[in-house]
Amino acid sequence: MVRQVRTDWPKHVQELAEFVIADIPRIRVILDELGIPNVDYEDPEDFLPRAILSADEAHSLIPFQAMLLRASLMRAGADIAAEVNKRYAVPQSMASQTFLSQDALVAAKRLVQACEVVCIVEIDGDDDIDRSHGTGVLVSPMLVLTAAHVVQRLVERAGDGWRAKEGSSHRIQVIFGHAADLVDGNTIKPPGARRVTPLAAQWLVDFSPPGPKEVAGPEFVLDSVEGIGSEGPWDLALLRLEKPHKSAPLSPRARIPRQPFQVHVLHHPEDGRGRALPLQSSIGRVDERLGDPPLRVLHSASTARGSSGAPVVDADFHLVGLHQAGSLQPTEDMACNRAVPAPRWRAMVAAASIPEAVPYLHTVDVSQNDGTIVRTHVVGRRETQARVWRSVALTSDPADRLVTVIGTSETGVRFTKHIVRGMVTTVGGIFASIDVVNSHGDDAAAFAARVTGAFAASLPRARATGLTTAQRDLRNRTVPALIGKLERAAGKSGAWLVLEGFDSSTGGPSAVVMDVVGQLIRGLPQMPHVRLVLSGWQESLPPGFEPSVEYLVAPTWEDIARTLVPPGRDSDEQLIQELKPFVEPAYRRASEAEAGVDAYGAAERARAALAPAVAVLLAARGIGAGSV
Repeated sequence: MVRQVRTDWPKHVQELAEFVIADIPRIRVILDELGIPNVDYEDPEDFLPRAILSADEAHSLIPFQAMLLRASLMRAGADIAAEVNKRYAVPQSMASQTFLSQDALVAAKRLVQACEVVCIVEIDGDDDIDRSHGTGVLVSPMLVLTAAHVVQRLVERAGDGWRAKEGSSHRIQVIFGHAADLVDGNTIKPPGARRVTPLAAQWLVDFSPPGPKEVAGPEFVLDSVEGIGSEGPWDLALLRLEKPHKSAPLSPRARIPRQPFQVHVLHHPEDGRGRALPLQSSIGRVDERLGDPPLRVLHSASTARGSSGAPVVDADFHLVGLHQAGSLQPTEDMACNRAVPAPRWRAMVAAASIPEAVPYLHTVDVSQNDGTIVRTHVVGRRETQARVWRSVALTSDPADRLVTVIGTSETGVRFTKHIVRGMVTTVGGIFASIDVVNSHGDDAAAFAARVTGAFAASLPRARATGLTTAQRDLRNRTVPALIGKLERAAGKSGAWLVLEGFDSSTGGPSAVVMDVVGQLIRGLPQMPHVRLVLSGWQESLPPGFEPSVEYLVAPTWEDIARTLVPPGRDSDEQLIQELKPFVEPAYRRASEAEAGVDAYGAAERARAALAPAVAVLLAARGIGAGSV
């Protein structure tokens, strides 16, 4: 079939398109960063004007032009027509390509959000003189990143690695929210009570010391990376909190620009008396990359003692580096400060954010039709839990972010949503579940609104596009808008969407809804913070997603036995085997006792019948039982 390329673009779109370099992958990244739904990649002939029109409809054409200019995607000597000049920013009129104009309220709100995740990292001393502090930033709900030299006196060598010194957890604390505020329009409110956030007992997650010459003194040369290679050292320390922090963490950039760019440093410098000032903001620019790819970068934002470990963010408040040190003799408007670029430690943060060991659930809370909550045991389903946990990692592949569960009702396929909800709460993500049977009469827009509504979002009203076919509108409008909404709803902590009911005997979803779901699967590469769970899926998956499938089986006696022992002992195979003479016949009797009972119902009955006796048996051996 010959694809018809649109030619009747608005005049201002055509004029601007003439001066934009059609680097489609980089333009798609810019659209993502601005929160503009990505346009149809299958039509390269009209990609550029369609992208400009999407930016215009999102009221983001000026920021879009600014980002194009920053990325060197505007042709030299661009002379935009006078009619467009009256309405839109003219690239030649921008006095600085480093300090670009921004949407004021958007930038202000991003600044406030960033301030919520910056903290003081305070080290207690033997006396007030020995007390010290640095700055840190939340990079996952449970992790704070700071400079290694801030906490170095609490760390010691352990073989080839590092560990926290014994008893050090009582000498370190992190403090969020130490900031002044503005009330009544002009009254500055000083910081209130210190909000100390406890660290975990095993607080040190990862540690990479400063470079061999990154110490105060004559050997430290600001623009030298001598002794630093592709494996570091990085002067970074990852600290684990006792409980997840409620604010959305900052995520690091995968790469940073080659040309100079604007940055902000959010930090807690000393007040001259050894105490941390309320949260400060300094603006500057990154002028120089040390190494290629850079091992360190130099920036011009003002800092002081106590600023070490502070986040360095770009104009859009994405994390691009961690402030490390500065020159003892700074020069006005020169890059006299040094930071560790985010691409160098992004993978380390991602790997540390999610423990490798799956935190298998023993019980989950299940909502009943009357609104009551019943705590229900999780029998089996360890493979499902492992798949969901694997999807949590920030760097997970699209195939890992799709969990497709196939099975009959007796294998507990509809229990999947409760498992996902239980695991998501441990990482601070958001969750929504939709029974697609209820969307039988939905068209594409209605189903998209149902999905975004489940996350308390709304789909923007579609504008007329001049396109005549519903399928083309689905591909070019509805699904890209839905993808953008889901990614924005996910934020930094992630969103899990469970769609169930594909296997319903009363009638499955319409072909249009199935098409939307298929497009969402293909759109997962554009939604790095979204996880899709398909419960009872009946169709084949797109190429590359074959590993995403799990075929459920009925629970076994071993699955029941694992619920009868205390957490931590469920992997003790010898103990599990010792329970076989009790569990196996009880499971068989429960399965045969009542016609029509499914395997999970029988497993739960057997478990409930055995729990008191097994508890007594384990107690006699000095082993605490599992939950009854």
